[in-house]
Amino acid sequence: MASKKGIAVTVAILVGVVAASFLVYLLPEDTTMKISVSDFEHHLDITKERATMEVTGIDDSFKKLMNGEIEPDEYITIAEISSSQINSLIIELTNSGATQEWSESYVNYIGSLKKLNDKITETVVVANLIDDNDTDSIDEILSKIKQLETESFDWAKKSDDSRP
Repeated sequence: MASKKGIAVTVAILVGVVAASFLVYLLPEDTTMKISVSDFEHHLDITKERATMEVTGIDDSFKKLMNGEIEPDEYITIAEISSSQINSLIIELTNSGATQEWSESYVNYIGSLKKLNDKITETVVVANLIDDNDTDSIDEILSKIKQLETESFDWAKKSDDSRP
């Protein structure tokens, strides 16, 4: 006859095998986030609205920085958050799986968002210069910021013009 210890070991092994086989079916194979877009026009419109809100917020904060209403460190924190949000929008558009007819419009708007991120980076440079009391080269950077705004606007217009 089998001993109690032998039966317990056999049952434990069988339970382990059954549990392991269930885990294979229960654990997801791919845990990456996927965005499923079916209305590309609406998706692009929503993304533009979100980007516009970020632009409005960062522009208002930059004006406050230039007027001395907020400290450079506070502005840099706001700018980093805005830049992160813009990066999220870029990733979202890139991973949306736009159809062939929408891909050019999406690519152009991604270009607009990248220029916007470049603008935010330059505003952080200005904030750092203000923090260091080095205001000599700020005018040069401000003209570069205006140029990046124009380039971002041009990319957005290209995006609108290339919509199907």
